[in-house]
Amino acid sequence: MEHVISIDRSHATLRIGDLAKRAEKSTRAVRLYEDMGLLGPAVRSEGGHRLYTSAALVRLSWIDKLQLLGFSLHEIRSFLDDLEAAGEGPKAMEKVRSMFEAKHAEVRAQIQALESLSDELTEGIQYLTTCTTSCEPHTLLHACKACDHEHSIEPPMLITGIHEGGSEAAEGNET
Repeated sequence: MEHVISIDRSHATLRIGDLAKRAEKSTRAVRLYEDMGLLGPAVRSEGGHRLYTSAALVRLSWIDKLQLLGFSLHEIRSFLDDLEAAGEGPKAMEKVRSMFEAKHAEVRAQIQALESLSDELTEGIQYLTTCTTSCEPHTLLHACKACDHEHSIEPPMLITGIHEGGSEAAEGNET
């Protein structure tokens, strides 16, 4: 579907390089977004340079946020096509709301998983602090598996996983 947008040339003051720099993108990425219909078409200066309005910065920031949420460029394009196909504002905004609700649930689940991993890392750091303060500097690595030093906590999974099921398991499976 071809989009026709009227842009007042006097408001289009950003050259593609300036836009890319301000948005922390490459000029190639900006051209790609324009080619894919994710970014409105630029007007051309008399010298043939692409010129953009400040609204292009908003759109590039929006694209970044959607990509951070896990959307590919093709999914973003499809999303925009679905919005246009909805035709009516309330219908289109209901699609957006529905998509945001689903993505919000995914993000909340990711946050919970990351908080759990953060807790495990904290426990691992706490456990390992004892290793660096109470172990002899020349202790061999294989001795860590049967560590007899006093630790304030049980070895967390991130620590036990270092020693369990590694090369010993592979050696035991050799025939």
